[in-house]
Formats: sequence, structure tokens, C-alpha cells
Amino acid sequence: MNDLKIALLYGGISSEREISIKSGKAVEKALEKLKINFISIDPAEKQDFFEKIQKFNPDLSFIALHGKFGEDGIIQSILEFMGIKYTGSDPHTSFLCMNKYLTKEFLKNFGIPTPKDRLITKLEDLEKQSIDFPVVVKPNSEGSSIGVSIVHSKSELLNSIEKALSYDRNVLIEEYIDGRELTVGILNGEPLDIIEIKVEKGFYDYYNKYKSDSTKYICPAEIDKDLYIDIQNRAVEIYQILGCKGVARVDFILKDNTPYFLEINTVPGLTDHSLIPKAAKVKGISFEDLILKIIKGALNED
Repeated sequence: MNDLKIALLYGGISSEREISIKSGKAVEKALEKLKINFISIDPAEKQDFFEKIQKFNPDLSFIALHGKFGEDGIIQSILEFMGIKYTGSDPHTSFLCMNKYLTKEFLKNFGIPTPKDRLITKLEDLEKQSIDFPVVVKPNSEGSSIGVSIVHSKSELLNSIEKALSYDRNVLIEEYIDGRELTVGILNGEPLDIIEIKVEKGFYDYYNKYKSDSTKYICPAEIDKDLYIDIQNRAVEIYQILGCKGVARVDFILKDNTPYFLEINTVPGLTDHSLIPKAAKVKGISFEDLILKIIKGALNED
């Protein structure tokens, strides 16, 4: 791997720029320890981005871009046009998985349980709709729980929708299921151990994901063995149905032994608070080895 050249892409222009930078910095350290030749490039630099990546002529681009332009198929399409290999899923899959509503609608065709939902684009869409509270209000194409609210009454609803609309032109109103929050990482088609997430206060929002030190991560999750395997298999099934590649993370709510699919992340975080590194560590995979496995998977090497 010493002669390998990698263009590490992080930063970007999305609302998740801060998290992307943290992921990118962590990957930088890993690449240094692995003694892999790399260059870090921020696509937010626009014209400089094209000049830098063309001049470096990498064997592979490692995508650590979260949110829009990084997970929605745009950067993947650009790299394919330039003839550069990259980590993760292709443009079509990336676009689909970034759209929470479309992903859920697609998976319903395969019998995947998921909370009931509706998509709205403006407040007037609510006028003739009856809503059973509580519900989860979220931007349709954002990550890191940005703009997400749990709403218990009609008086809270409009403010929550306006908040979500400030991040995305489409808002998902989703049935709130009071259950256990689980996530399953998939690495090159193989499931990692299940993590159960427990927050001290509120829900697993941006603060509890990245700022709080009181959020608890139980891995492996304490679940009956057969159900545990079923949930892992369901995560892999979803990964395969959607055509994902490389590393991804599938989020569920478990209630009455039924795992309800919430969403899938095709460029999951790689920060010190992120879930994929935590699950990999339980499996005996160091952070450096995790990065190496992602690289090898993208290059179709063992």
C-alpha cells in the first residue's frame, strides 16, 4: 500500500461541515500511521478542488463528506466523470439513501417495517391532514439529527416544521415509536455488532450525538441471540437491496421485538463520538485497520 495515492475529501458545503472536518482529521491521522501517501482536499474550495485532485492524480478518493454534496451522489458523479475510484456507494444509491422518504417507500416494497410517515413541502400541506401525536419531524435529506424534533402537540408542530424547512425544502413527519434505539454498521457487506444508544435526557439529537459525554453506547446490545442475528441480517438485507458498498450504518427502533427501519447513512461519521469506529473496536478492529479495510474494499482487494 506504500505506493498508493489517496485524495481525502472532507469539509464541504453542507450543514454537517463541522462533523465532516472532524471525520477527515481522524482519517488523516490513520493514513499517516498507515504510511499511505495522501492529500487532503476540501471541495468547498471549488476550482482549487479540481486543480488539486487532477494534479495529484489519486488511485482512490476517500470520501469523508457528510450531508449534501457528499452523500447525495453529487461528489460520486463528479469523481466517476473524472475517472477516479472512490469509497462508498455509487451515485444512484447515494441519492436514494440521502432521501429518507424515498428510501422508506422503496424498502416497503420488500416488506421492511418502518414507522408511518408523510412528506410535506409547505405548511399548507397540513391543513386537511389529521396527525396523531407524538411525531418526529425531520428534514428529508439531512443527517446528524440536524433540524429534528419530537413533537407532542399541534402547538409545537408549526415551529418544528419551520425549523426543518430551514434545512430542506421537504420535511418528513414520522410516527414516533417509543422503543430501543439500535444501529448496525455494515463493513464491506458484513455486519458489525449492534449498538444500543441510550441518552440521559431528550433524544439522540445533534447535542447527544456529538457534544454530550453522558450518552451511553452498549455494544454488543443486550438482545436475545436469535433476535440479535435477525436484526443484523435485516441490516445486511437493507444494505444489499439499496445497492450499498463499503461502509454504511442502518438505524432501527426496536419495539415488541420488531426492528423498525429509520434510515441508512452511506457516509457514516468517523469522529471520536461516531458509531462505526465504536462497533469496529468491539470486533477487534482498530481505527487504522477500519480505514484500511474501507480502502481495500473500494479497491476490491482482500
